[in-house]
Amino acid sequence: MRSIKNYIFLFCLLALSLPNAFGQLDAPDFECITVSTAGDVNITWSQPTDPANEFISYELFQYNPGTNTSNSIAVIPNYNATTYIPPGLDGNAQPYCFFLQTNSFDGTNQTSLPSDTVCSMFLQALPGITPGIVDVAWNFPFLTTLGQPTNGTYTIFMEYPAGTWTEVANIPSDPALNLYQHEVTVCSELLNFQVRYSDGGLCNHFSNIDGDVFQDQLDPSAPIFTSVSVDSLTNDATLAWEPPPQGDVSGYIIYECIPGIPNPVAIDTIFDGSITEWIWDATVFGGTSEADVFSEAFNIAAFDSCFISAGNPDPGPGNLTCTSTIFLTANVNACEDDVNLIWTPYTGWDSGVSFYEIYAQEEPIPFSGVYEPAEVIGIVNGSENTFVHQDATLGSSYRYRVRAYGSGNGYESASNTRVVTLFYPEAPQGTYLSHASVVDASTVQIRVKLDATVGTPHTYILEKEMSFSGQFEPINSQQSLGSNEITFLDTDVETGEVSYTYRILVENSCGDSVGVSNIGKTMLLGGFANKERLVNTINWSPYEEWDEGVSEYQIFRSIDGASFPVLLDQLNGSETSYEDDVSDLLYTKGEFCYTIVATEEANGISIPDAAVSNIHCITQDPVVWTPNAFVVDGFNRIFIPVISFADFDNYQFEVYSRWGDILFSTTEISEGWDGTSNGTLLPEGLYAYYIYVADGAGRIYEEHGTVTMLINGID
Repeated sequence: MRSIKNYIFLFCLLALSLPNAFGQLDAPDFECITVSTAGDVNITWSQPTDPANEFISYELFQYNPGTNTSNSIAVIPNYNATTYIPPGLDGNAQPYCFFLQTNSFDGTNQTSLPSDTVCSMFLQALPGITPGIVDVAWNFPFLTTLGQPTNGTYTIFMEYPAGTWTEVANIPSDPALNLYQHEVTVCSELLNFQVRYSDGGLCNHFSNIDGDVFQDQLDPSAPIFTSVSVDSLTNDATLAWEPPPQGDVSGYIIYECIPGIPNPVAIDTIFDGSITEWIWDATVFGGTSEADVFSEAFNIAAFDSCFISAGNPDPGPGNLTCTSTIFLTANVNACEDDVNLIWTPYTGWDSGVSFYEIYAQEEPIPFSGVYEPAEVIGIVNGSENTFVHQDATLGSSYRYRVRAYGSGNGYESASNTRVVTLFYPEAPQGTYLSHASVVDASTVQIRVKLDATVGTPHTYILEKEMSFSGQFEPINSQQSLGSNEITFLDTDVETGEVSYTYRILVENSCGDSVGVSNIGKTMLLGGFANKERLVNTINWSPYEEWDEGVSEYQIFRSIDGASFPVLLDQLNGSETSYEDDVSDLLYTKGEFCYTIVATEEANGISIPDAAVSNIHCITQDPVVWTPNAFVVDGFNRIFIPVISFADFDNYQFEVYSRWGDILFSTTEISEGWDGTSNGTLLPEGLYAYYIYVADGAGRIYEEHGTVTMLINGID
């Protein structure tokens, strides 16, 4: 049994052998119509399918849309022909419309249906209503919709300069839109145009070429400033802008708007339309940007090639208003850590300022030459133009800058840079209490070594430790600048009773305490007399407190009120007591005054200093030796006391009878009683005596007793 496939094959074979199996052939498909430079209209089509070789001819008809009539203009018997140029037609003068039919014979004469009616594109380039615009217009190439492409594209080409064709526009196909307006971007030149249509077929439709001498009659519109800023390092004004939309921009003129001058002043001409930035560099333009001194205002105008080639004095319109740089000022008061920033608003953008960012860079003083990276320290909205930088670091320098951001346009503009130093007085490198030295019983001198290199005045406050509270309290102050040392006197003291402790507090001009010295503690000297041993013992509190301690203590002594004490001894700095043997000074008045001088160990700061203690006086009591008997005519013939450590200017010696009568009286230490009274020898017996004497300190001593007077050696 045969399969269905076999029957189908036999049916197809039979159909191919029948003479009238397929009927008429299809019309050719239009591919394109091109117009040559000479105006020839070249028609191109694709062949219809003819499997049975029934083709007789192609027949070309010219269609007149005005009269809705057509006539056959060519019969083309060659099946392989796909192009034809109708004679006598000038595609440079008008458009021509055509359709094709296919004639065939399948036993009878057959004529296909007509193809799409397709027209040559006729282009005209004429001056537009708007000056400086060329209206390039052409006809739609399709008159029937059968098979009309829906995604075609017009490509417009322009010839300029001669021989150079450049694609200037692409327009989607639309029967209702076949116009291109070209802005003339050359001053006065011959411009030719051609439109080409492509629908993805084997070839493209080419229009005729048309053109004329056209002139650029439009000045470029004003460029839009995107930024009028200030360079962060040089403080030069920097401008940036968007170029005008016109194609013919050959350059720009930069203007400065100067207060008091009605018209802006041209300061630079840029002969390059591709440049969109400008910096006012004094080394290039001769002038100097002063954007760090005040807000500078600028305007800009664009010019086209006519300005260059024809010397047209009109560079085109500038902006209606000038645009100014943001001018930033910074104010700070000495010793305060708040910096007040104020800037002029940025007004160059139509959409306004969205917000401002405030930047700061810090550098400690002394300057290192390199600032820390800039940080955003604040953001304020576009309607504000002040900001307070709080809690800045005193003694540092800050570099401030403000940046404005446009609303929705991505523009930004920066202010000048303002450097502010938050003044804070440099502290002295060292304040050294060199000595606290006793001047007299009610005065202490405090000497202070200073850092003379410090550049600002400081107040040096003398503080004394109060014995009742143990706290230091200020008692005096001095201000100094450039001095190596200052001295204070404390007169509210009793140097023989108390050791006093001092220190120096350093205060800067901001009222802040910036240092404290070492302490200085006076020496308190005391002592007592040992009558039996004829020794004076002295001791003292150590001097405090030098950095390297006490080198030695020198002991000075004066006797009986001598004006100048003499060095008695020198002791190691660790010693604080001393015994003075005065046994060989019996015939002095017995008043011994001592002073201790402490000398400083070398300290590496300054010349070692010295400190003096209070004066402490020790008086030895008078020593009186009296015999208990004497023999007027024997070896010891005179009764005379022997006295040491006494002031003989205050001396009296008297002898009394048993009834109280004064028998002898003298104020001379060298006179004694010889047993007589008024030249008469008195009888032997027991007599009373009285001795009145003052010690070296003026204290009175009295001695009473009896003495036995003997005659001829008889008891």
